[in-house]
Amino acid sequence: MYNRSLNISGFVGYLILIAGFFFADGCTGKKTSTHNQAVWSSKDPFTIPYQVRNTQKNSGNIVHNPSFELGKFFSSDTIDLSFSVHGWNKVGEHVKWVSLDRSNYSENEVSEGIHSIKIERESASETDLLGEGIMSDFIRVIPGNYSFSYDIRLENISPSTLRLGTKIHQAVNIRLLYYDKNKIPVDGKCYYPYTGTYIDNSFKGYSFSNFWHIDKFDWARVNGRSYNYPFSEGDIPDNARYVKIFLGLKGTGTMWIDNVDFRYSRWNFSTLERLEPFIDHSYSKSDLLLPAPKVVKETGDYSYFLPDSNSYRYPVILVPSALAIETMAAAQLLKQKLDTIFIHNLDSSFDFNGVEIISYDPGILTDTLTTIFCLGRNNLFRQYSTSLPLDKITEHQQGYFIYNLPEKPKVIFITGNNPVGDYYAVTTLIQLLNKDDFILHSANIIDWPNFTGRSYLFSAWMNEEEMERDISLISEMSLLKFNKAYVGYGQTRGRKDWYAPDDLYKTGVKNAGVECKKTGVTDLAIMVNPYYHFDYEMHTDSLSEKLRYIFVHSDPKSIKKLKSVYRIGLLSGAKTLMLMADDFVPHEGDYRKLYALYTPEDKKRFVNLQNAQAHMVNEIYSWLENDYPGTRLEFCPPWYLNEFIDKSRGRAEQYFRDLIPQIPGDVAVIWTGPTVRSLSIDMADIFRYKKLIGRNPMLWDNTLYARGLSSDYGGYPALYPGKVKMCNLFEPYDVNLPESFEKYNDGPHMYINGAMTSEQYQVKYSTVADYEWNTSGYDPDFSLWKTLLSRYGKETAVNILKFNDIYYSLKNVCLQTESEQNVNKLIKRGNTYSNRLQVIYSLLENNRKTYPRLFNEITGFKNEALQCFESFKDNNSRSEQ
Repeated sequence: MYNRSLNISGFVGYLILIAGFFFADGCTGKKTSTHNQAVWSSKDPFTIPYQVRNTQKNSGNIVHNPSFELGKFFSSDTIDLSFSVHGWNKVGEHVKWVSLDRSNYSENEVSEGIHSIKIERESASETDLLGEGIMSDFIRVIPGNYSFSYDIRLENISPSTLRLGTKIHQAVNIRLLYYDKNKIPVDGKCYYPYTGTYIDNSFKGYSFSNFWHIDKFDWARVNGRSYNYPFSEGDIPDNARYVKIFLGLKGTGTMWIDNVDFRYSRWNFSTLERLEPFIDHSYSKSDLLLPAPKVVKETGDYSYFLPDSNSYRYPVILVPSALAIETMAAAQLLKQKLDTIFIHNLDSSFDFNGVEIISYDPGILTDTLTTIFCLGRNNLFRQYSTSLPLDKITEHQQGYFIYNLPEKPKVIFITGNNPVGDYYAVTTLIQLLNKDDFILHSANIIDWPNFTGRSYLFSAWMNEEEMERDISLISEMSLLKFNKAYVGYGQTRGRKDWYAPDDLYKTGVKNAGVECKKTGVTDLAIMVNPYYHFDYEMHTDSLSEKLRYIFVHSDPKSIKKLKSVYRIGLLSGAKTLMLMADDFVPHEGDYRKLYALYTPEDKKRFVNLQNAQAHMVNEIYSWLENDYPGTRLEFCPPWYLNEFIDKSRGRAEQYFRDLIPQIPGDVAVIWTGPTVRSLSIDMADIFRYKKLIGRNPMLWDNTLYARGLSSDYGGYPALYPGKVKMCNLFEPYDVNLPESFEKYNDGPHMYINGAMTSEQYQVKYSTVADYEWNTSGYDPDFSLWKTLLSRYGKETAVNILKFNDIYYSLKNVCLQTESEQNVNKLIKRGNTYSNRLQVIYSLLENNRKTYPRLFNEITGFKNEALQCFESFKDNNSRSEQ
C-alpha cells in the first residue's frame, strides 16, 4: 500500500531545508509591491501590496445606495415630485425617481426593491456631451481592475444623431468618470495594444452601441464595458483615486436603471493568491464532488462492510430485471469501484469473488446484515417509491437521487428519472467511497444538470496513438457527466481535403462510435466545414478554378459529397451533426467580413450567400429527417459573433433576415458571444444575436486558452505583460455569464473548444463539467482546487499551483521592456525565479511515475520558460555590446 505519512514527512523536511531560499519574497509577487502609491498600476496589480488589494476586494460593492432605495421627495403640487437620492445627483430635467409607493408607477418599472431611476427623453441634441441621467457622488478607489454591472430596461431608443443614419453608439450613455487624489478629472483614454490606438475607457455602454434601434429591452443584467476581449476591460487609470458613475440617456427614448454594482475584481490576484484560502481548509467528500450536485444533505459515515464481524456480508448491487445498457454500465462501474476497494483492503483470509450484481433475490431483501445498493427502478425501489423524492427529479432530464430511508438503513437507493440518470447517480456515489476502508460518506443527494448537452472535442489526430488515446478517455469523460464527443473538421494530420477523409479518420470515428455505445451515455458528434479547402478568408478573385469548384452549393454532387462525409459518423452512431461555415468562406470587395458566393453557377441560382447556405442546411436537414430521424443539426454561420456582425457593413444583418425564415426552427445556430473569445457575455449581447437568428443561440466557447494566449490574437502575455501572473496553465472555466445562462442556450447545449486529450485540458474540462452541470453553484477557483485535489492529491496540487506561479513570474521577466539600466535587476530577478522553478519541478518529479503525463507536460512548460529566459538574457547581452 501507499505509505502516505512517509512521503509527506519527506516533503515537509525538504521544504524546511529550502524555505529561506524559496519563500524569500513569497510566491505571490509581493516583493514587487510597494506602499508608494505613485507606482501602483492597473496594468500590473502586483505593484500594489496584497493586503491593500485584498481589503479593497473584501469591500464588495462600493456603490452607495446602489438600488436607489434611500432618498426623499420634496413637497410639490406636481405629479412628478422633486427628489433627492442619497449618494446620487440628478443630471437634466427628464429624470425621475420611481417609487412603487406612488400610484403613477407600475411594478415593471423597478427591478429590485421599490425604487429605480427613469430617464425619458422625447428629443435630444446632437451637441449633448453627457445627456440626462443620474450621477453618483465620489467613490474612493485604488488602481486595478473593477467589475461593473447594472439592471436596465429600455424602450424606443434612438441615437441623437438619427439624421446621420447611424447606430445607437453612445445613446445609452453609461460612464465612469475618473479623478485623481485631489478630485481633479483624469482623462479616460486608454491605450489598446492590440490595435495600437487609444479608446474611450470612460464610456461603458458598449453593449448597446451597435444596435440600430431598440424597440423594447426588458429588465436584464448588463455589464458596463468599453470593448471586448482582448481589451483588458475594467482597468482604471493608474492615477485614479476616485470615480463617479453616470447612468444616462444621450439619445431619445425611455431608460430605467436599478441595482448598480461596482467592485474590485478577482482579476487583481494571481491564481495562487486566489486559491490559497482553500489549501489549508478541510473538506468533506461531499464538498469535493465533481460536478457539484444541486442538493446535498450529509447523513454521516456508513460502513457497508464489517470485516471484523463474525457474520459479515458482502454488499450486493440490485438492478432491474429488464436492464437498459446505461443502467448495466452503471452497475458495472459501481462493481468495479467496490471490487477495487475490497481487493485493496482484504487479505487472503477472506473469500472474496467480487461484488454481485443481482436482479432479484427474496432472501437478500429480508437480510438485515447485507448492504444493498439499489440501482434503478427494480422491485425494491417500487416498494418504497412513495417515500423517495421522485417528484424532485421528474421534470429534469438526466436527473437522479441517492437516498437512504430511516426504515431501510442498509439500502442505498440510486435512481435516475431514466437509465442515463442511473449512470450519473453512480458517477456521484463512487466519489463518496473511501479507498482505504469500507466507509461510504453517506449523503442524500438530489441532482440534475443545467445544460443537457455537455460536450468536449477530440484532438486533431496525427497518428493512431493520438486517436486511441482520445477514445480511451471517453469513459473517463463520462465520469464527469459529459455526454457528447465532437470529431472536428480537418481532423487528421491537418489535412485540408475535408471531402476525402483518410483511413485514420474513418477508423477513429468508427472506434469512437463503438466506445460510445458501450455505456450508452455518450453521443458522437461530427463537424464538417465544406469551405475548409480554402485558406482563411480568401478573396474570391484569388481562387483557382480547381479550388473554386471543389464545393458548389448548386451542384447536387457537392451536396452528395458533404453527405458522404457525414455518413461516416452517422453509421457509427453519431446523434449530432455540426455544419460549419466559419472562417473559410471567401469574401469579396475590400474587406474580409464581406463573405460572398464564389462561383457563377451559385450566383445565378441563389443570388446571395444566405440563399445558398439555406439550401445547403435544408438539404442536410431533410436528409437527416428521412434517413436518420432524431439527429440534431447545428449550423455555424460565417458571422458567428456580434463583433463580426458590427463590422460587416450591414451585410450580416441582411444575411440573417434572409436566411432565418428559410431554415427549420430546430436547427441550432452557433454563436461565440460578442467576440471570438468572449470572457464576458451579458443579456444585451444575447438579446441582439437572438433577435437576428429568431431563437436562442448555442454557445461555442473559446475561452479555455484566452487569457494565457501568446499570439497576435490577444492574451495577457501578448498585450498586458504586467498581468501575466494572473494566467493559469490549468485555467478553470472562468467567464462572466448571466445567471441561469442555460435558459438562453439552444437545447440547452454548449460546445467548448479545446482538445481534451492532455492532462492540462483534462483539468480544464473538469471545471467545465462543474459549471455546465450546476451553473448557480459554480466557483471557478474552488472548482479548480477540487479538480487538482481529487486528481493529484494535496501535495501535488499545491506544487502545481506554486509551479504555475513561478512559471508566470519568470515569463513576466521575459516580457519586460524596461530601460537598459534595469536589465541587470531583471536578470537577477529572473535567475531567482529560474532557481525556484527548478526546485518546485524537483518536488513534482517525485510523482513522475504516479502521474507520468502530468509530469511530461510540466517538463515541457519548465523547459519553455527557461529557454525564454535564456533568450531574454542573450538578447540583452547583445544589446549592451
